[in-house]
Formats: sequence, C-alpha cells, structure tokens
Amino acid sequence: MNEIKELTNNPRAQGILAGIDMTGTCKELFRQAAILPHSIFLLCVRGSCKISIHLTQYEMNAGSLATILPKMYFQILDQTADCRFMYVGFPQQTMESSDLFAQTIEYTPFILDRPVLRLAPEVSRIFEEGFMLVIKANRLKQEMFNEKQRKLLYAQLLMAAYNTGSANTPGKTQHYSRSQEIVKELVRLLIQYYNKEREAAFYADKLHLSPRHLSTTVKKVTNKTLTELISSFIIRDAQAKLRSTEMTIQEIAYSLNFSDISFFGKYFKRYTRMSPKQYRNSGNV
Repeated sequence: MNEIKELTNNPRAQGILAGIDMTGTCKELFRQAAILPHSIFLLCVRGSCKISIHLTQYEMNAGSLATILPKMYFQILDQTADCRFMYVGFPQQTMESSDLFAQTIEYTPFILDRPVLRLAPEVSRIFEEGFMLVIKANRLKQEMFNEKQRKLLYAQLLMAAYNTGSANTPGKTQHYSRSQEIVKELVRLLIQYYNKEREAAFYADKLHLSPRHLSTTVKKVTNKTLTELISSFIIRDAQAKLRSTEMTIQEIAYSLNFSDISFFGKYFKRYTRMSPKQYRNSGNV
C-alpha cells in the first residue's frame, strides 16, 4: 500500500495511487493547501471533516465522495478524530491524454460545480468495494493496470460520480445543446492552458471558431464574457497561491505566465479591486 504522503508527490509516475488513511494523517498532510498534479477520488468512510477545494469550503461525512481535478488546491480545514478516507488517484500523464479528455469532458463542468457528493449508503459501499479492489491490485509487485486500463478506470469513476450526483439534482439533464458543448470544451482547454494562455483568440483557434462566435456563445451559456471566464481561472489560482503558499508575488506572477510583475498586479487588481499584496494581507478567502 502506498504511503499517504504520495498523494502530493506521485513518485510512481505511471501508476495509480490507492490506499487507506489508516491513522488519520491526511489532516496533517493537508493542513496547508496543496495543489495536486493529478486527479484524486477521496471517499470518506468514517467520521466527518471540513475541506476546501480551490478556496470553496465543503463538509464531508461518512459516505461522501470528493473528486479533485488536476491543478486544484486541496486543504483539510478540520476533522473529527475518527475521520478516515480511502483514495484512488491517477497520474498527470494519464490526465493529460487527449482521448481521455474527449471521453470525460461531458462530466467535467458538473464535477467542477459539485466536487463533493453525498452518496446513498448502498452506493457508498459499491465505491468502497471498488476502491478496495484497486488498493489490493496496487499491493501486487507486478503492475496490474496498463495505461489504457488506467484511462478506462478513471473514466468509469468519473462517470459514476457524475451519474450519482446528477440523478439527485433536480432539473439536471444529460442532453446538451451545441452551445453548451462548446463551453464544456472551452472549460477543458482552460483547465489545460489557463496558466499559459490568456488571449481569447488562442481558445477560439483551438475550437475552430471566430473569437466573436465563441464570445457570444460563452455569454449565452454562462452569462459571463469570455474574458471574465478566462480571468476567473487565473484569479482563483492566484488567490489560492497568495492565501495558501509561501510563494512570492513575483513567483506567482511567473507561474501564471506574467513576465512583468507590475502587469500581474494591475491584472489582479482589475478583477479583485485589491493588489496581490493587499489580498494576501487582508485574510479574505
């Protein structure tokens, strides 16, 4: 069984991470927010806790499932003494696969909106049994899952989480218009490129659309402008780093592809009405 510390550094670059938090060390490991380079499914099997996923707080109890996508900050704010988790994680190499994105993009917006789900007892037991199967497979000396199997397993878990959550959400539907499909594909691209590309023309080109068409579509579906949607990813990342890391403002600027710290400061203030330094010192979440 992998040590719980491997959740953050992922030494098995091509393998699945799977284990049980036997001694409650998750709280110590994630006392400070940590950005996960891979995707983690975290199942609470006992007790309760309060967590933060990319600055948004959630409560988890026994039977709750959290899906944490790559490049999102995760922190355990508080938990009961008996709180325990099971987890299954997938490496960055698997997550960056273009065919996997194509298979799962339909579900990503829902997971981003509802990363924590409360499962029915019978459903929770099925997830627990599935996680245990992966944990036992990981104990073998011989790698049991090849790359294709890892992709299929991730897709199945994500779809199961989506189907369970959407079935309990009134008014949700699995049928999407062309405009909604475009926005979902845009979200996929933003997850992959937001810390490298800020220009609307870049995303329009990737989607084979004109910037005007993409902007109109985004406004129609999300009631936000394309620029606002792009900036929301960048600003949330910057806020998380300012609040939860020791990175300097210059390091944060560089991590988001701002070559000029002054430009980063103006960009941040345009959307938050604070300078990065003021935000870091304000204590606002």
